[in-house]
Amino acid sequence: MIERHPDNVAAALYGGFVGTYLNDLSPEDTERKEIPLSEVLPEPAGGMDTGLNPPEPPVGIGHYMKFPWASEIKAIAIIPQFEVATAKARSVLPASYSRADVVFNLQRIALLPSALGRSPPDAEQIYLAMQDKVHQPYRKGLIPGLPEILQSVTPKSHPGLCGICLSGAGPTILALATSNFDGIAAVILDMFAKKDIKCDWKLLEPAQDGTTVTYS
Repeated sequence: MIERHPDNVAAALYGGFVGTYLNDLSPEDTERKEIPLSEVLPEPAGGMDTGLNPPEPPVGIGHYMKFPWASEIKAIAIIPQFEVATAKARSVLPASYSRADVVFNLQRIALLPSALGRSPPDAEQIYLAMQDKVHQPYRKGLIPGLPEILQSVTPKSHPGLCGICLSGAGPTILALATSNFDGIAAVILDMFAKKDIKCDWKLLEPAQDGTTVTYS
């Protein structure tokens, strides 16, 4: 499991709206933070130093659960035409957080999965549950216009919107909505354009099936 990120792996494998956590790992399992591609891919993709005996991945290191997802909700992905290196996005995060900020996020995380599974969706509840004090405030300097977008695009100002956030480390913006998809996207695109940033956008739905294998 590259970088020990079960959230990405579980979503790709199982599809849908998935939550994960890791068990406490042994020192042996955490010794290697990343497994070089040369050790898991065959030549030539893995390079000339492809390992003959790549390390065995740890087994039974975590758990996952699929949550219900309200069928009315779709995802608007606003994709700026620039990149933010993951290492740089991580470097701006503080080494420690205040208790108040951690409690703020934990309270909302506890409600968000339930809110996203209810039909019809409660836009105000989802919007408030997607508020964050752990990473978005610190990454605003990496993404021009981020604070203005997160503060001004709300369910009250833009009917159909359910919630909005920075997608992972960014720079993609994720907006969840039940209608008015083109209108919401246009507003965010315009706000980025005022910062001389060009963007693409996509309207997405959860891939409920996850990874599938087709035999011919």
